[in-house]
Amino acid sequence: MNLKQAILPALSLALFLLAACGGPAKKDYSKEVDEGTFSGNTFTSQALGWTMEFPDNWIITSKSSLESLDERSKELVDDTTSNMSGLKRTLAFQKNFENNFQSSWEEFSGDEASYKRIIAQNHLMIYNNYLERKVYADTVAGTMKVSGVTFDTYELSLNDREAKVFTTQLLLNAVVNGKFMNVIISYDNDADKEKILGLFKKSRFK
Repeated sequence: MNLKQAILPALSLALFLLAACGGPAKKDYSKEVDEGTFSGNTFTSQALGWTMEFPDNWIITSKSSLESLDERSKELVDDTTSNMSGLKRTLAFQKNFENNFQSSWEEFSGDEASYKRIIAQNHLMIYNNYLERKVYADTVAGTMKVSGVTFDTYELSLNDREAKVFTTQLLLNAVVNGKFMNVIISYDNDADKEKILGLFKKSRFK
């Protein structure tokens, strides 16, 4: 896995390319993920040892739309070499354009230093892309523990020309079972933030 491959999934949302990424909820949700299984409104990734519930009245995001977003992201960063075949899309759902959750993983064999380098490059690229588009972002980096797994977090609050926050994105990364896990949560109100983040915090890792 190279740096661009790790950055692209996050960049898809960070550049507001989530338009039309959903559709009517389908009974066979397994077609919308590369790895994992569904039981009711519970998703389980066997590879990550991760189980999470999702709102049964929200939309499962279509895999084909996420693949299209990645291709558009590659064009934006002038990336013609990255092979996304190693990316495994897992649970992704949304209430609407502004409030959504996305997760994925890739095999990872690097050390702690290479992991930290990927995280730093990821954050820098996203922040710089906003600056280039004259969008000011307040950022806060930190950590969050979920079921014994410590995630590196990067929260971006995006401001309009009147310095009012119009949306916030929370990026979370961790190495789980030898895999680079990527989670992106976007929200524009406290109620949906608490709903999405609360479900993730309650998720379980074995």
